Amino acid sequence: MKYSQFNSIISYKNKFALYNAFEKRVIFLEPELKNILEHETLNGIDNLINIHPDFYNYLSEEKFLVKDDVDEVDEIKKLVYSIDNDKKIYNLIINPTINCNFNCWYCYETHAKQSKMEADTVSKVNKLIFNIVQNKDLEFFNIYFFGGEPLLYFEKIIIPIINEFISITSKFGKQYSIGFITNGYLINDNFLSYFNERQIKPEFQITLDGYRENHDKVRFISPAKGSYSTIINNIKKLVENKMFVRVRVNFTDENIEDAYKIADDLLTIEKEMIKKYLLIDFHRVWQNDKLDDIDIIVNRNVEFIKSIGLNVKSSSYCNDTVRGSCCADKRNSAIINYNGDVFKCTAKDFKSENREGFLTDEGEIEWENNSLERRMKVKFNNPPCLVCRLLPICNGGCSRHALENLDKHDYCTYSFNENEKDKAIKAMVDLIMQENETA
Repeated sequence: MKYSQFNSIISYKNKFALYNAFEKRVIFLEPELKNILEHETLNGIDNLINIHPDFYNYLSEEKFLVKDDVDEVDEIKKLVYSIDNDKKIYNLIINPTINCNFNCWYCYETHAKQSKMEADTVSKVNKLIFNIVQNKDLEFFNIYFFGGEPLLYFEKIIIPIINEFISITSKFGKQYSIGFITNGYLINDNFLSYFNERQIKPEFQITLDGYRENHDKVRFISPAKGSYSTIINNIKKLVENKMFVRVRVNFTDENIEDAYKIADDLLTIEKEMIKKYLLIDFHRVWQNDKLDDIDIIVNRNVEFIKSIGLNVKSSSYCNDTVRGSCCADKRNSAIINYNGDVFKCTAKDFKSENREGFLTDEGEIEWENNSLERRMKVKFNNPPCLVCRLLPICNGGCSRHALENLDKHDYCTYSFNENEKDKAIKAMVDLIMQENETA
């Protein structure tokens, strides 16, 4: 047997946590056992059976020890391939426009005021939907509306696409979901009525930039008119109409301190509705991403929100980009821009020079410059990743990150900082403990 490459030991609440990133399993060790284990990993782990046979057998059963002939990296490759090439699910993201009613300082997109999906492109999108549904392996079809702010053209563009989408998927017996990535400002009673009359429950991701004052400095119609109150009220309406909302809190070192107060403004929602249809999810603004101890403040916010009964998580460190790989990593995914350009990644400026393909008149995606296959094969090309303990949950980040670093000899999403890796492991252990508490 050998000690798994993917094991880590970290200090955790006056004990030591032994965590395996492939199995996503944790056990807690007393100091004596931790010292024995570390000593025997240096001397050859098989000697542990002579010193503490019960411990050795337990580690083997729980797969903290693996057979000598097991290629652990190859096991991760097989896992990634199966997830990213899953034919049963298709994720289609549509940008009705790249214009927006806000102008957030960190937004990477160029907002073209005249951008609007024309009727001929809507027709191509509907043909694409029909073509996707023809795949006999397809079981579940997810469609999302993004942008820009997609709700700028809800009635003129989104409704015709949704009507066709529901008609086609229902005809062929496919399961489906509808989602919106929106700032939430333009949601109104007519919007809600459209879905309620059809008994459709879309899901939403709506962003807040910290609590009221900080949010209104970033997201506003005019300097004198913020948007926080309107968005909070719209979130409440959605949840009360049994529509799931992920409140994405974009935080920086300047707006995180009092972000927990957002939860207070949502407590007027009925408790059962909160449990079923609301999640607060903390994400750090990537332009503000630097090595610091801001996670301590984030955790304090998370613990408070949890204590008053709201569902909450932080994606600052707790990102499994292998099992939870993003849409751009998956073969069965595409972003259709308002003008018919095709992209894979939402974290890119939707300029035509950045496109990876285009939508044909027949509703087929024409990938350019071998972009799809290049993206699908980009992982596992970074030597430090292949010997890293976090490979099963990180794998060098997403395919965009891998493509951007393809010409480098090596890179690390944690800046080769072992303390930062330990923070990621602690977040994973926290998640396991939370799941055990609610099981």
